Amino acid sequence: MIEWLEASRVLLSLFFLALCSWYDYKTREVTNKMWLVYGPAGLALLLLQYFTDRALSENSVLLLASIGITTVIALTLFYTGFFGGADSKALICLSLALPVYPAFVHEYVTVLVPFFPLAVLVNSVLGSSLLVIAIAAYNLSRKLVKGEKLFEGLEKEPFWSKAVAFATGFRVDPAKAKGGSHYMLLEQFSRAEDGSVARHLKVTPRLEDDEQKAAQQEELLTELGGKIWVTPGLPFLVFVTVGFIAALLVGDFTSWLILRMVAV
Repeated sequence: MIEWLEASRVLLSLFFLALCSWYDYKTREVTNKMWLVYGPAGLALLLLQYFTDRALSENSVLLLASIGITTVIALTLFYTGFFGGADSKALICLSLALPVYPAFVHEYVTVLVPFFPLAVLVNSVLGSSLLVIAIAAYNLSRKLVKGEKLFEGLEKEPFWSKAVAFATGFRVDPAKAKGGSHYMLLEQFSRAEDGSVARHLKVTPRLEDDEQKAAQQEELLTELGGKIWVTPGLPFLVFVTVGFIAALLVGDFTSWLILRMVAV
């Protein structure tokens, strides 16, 4: 009974994360109906096992701490613009279904931090961060091989802004960055006193900008010539799903690296 309930929570999470990842990849949108089913179903299975499994019920503090901490982190990342709504909801629902590692994982993984959703988050962030290497290599080739002036028109921008843009984005024609694309602008535009369009780097783009502001930016975008800096609107739920599977197999990569270093 207990093993069945635990397996059900794992399979339920894998099913919804994989399904939502597919929608995120295809449309960059996930309907709230997914989370309204996943969250309550995961919590119901957790409570059912909680009242039938003494080992789980003895970890009440850990369960509540994991749900609370994960929720705070997810909402903070959302309201600061680093996460989309679906990404935050996925983490919160995961914390309701699997707030701590499934018991079977402890048979082959040494767990340093017991909060399973945070392990998934760490794995997801590390996985998506690997793209930085690829993007930086691409920009370096455009600079050295093609001889492109990557920051033409942005020469007065701070060095740190250019460095962030170099590692997280690339230049495309303005037409490719209009509404409906999978790019987020790494620049913001405003009307200068002489009527021209002023450009500035914006290296912390919000995933869900105000519609009116987005429309204003797109209107100015149509007046630009040359290329502009963008960053790909990553389907982060894909990384969450991969991070979920990795957490089941090896735990979180940070703990894994620490343990390997200590072993050496």
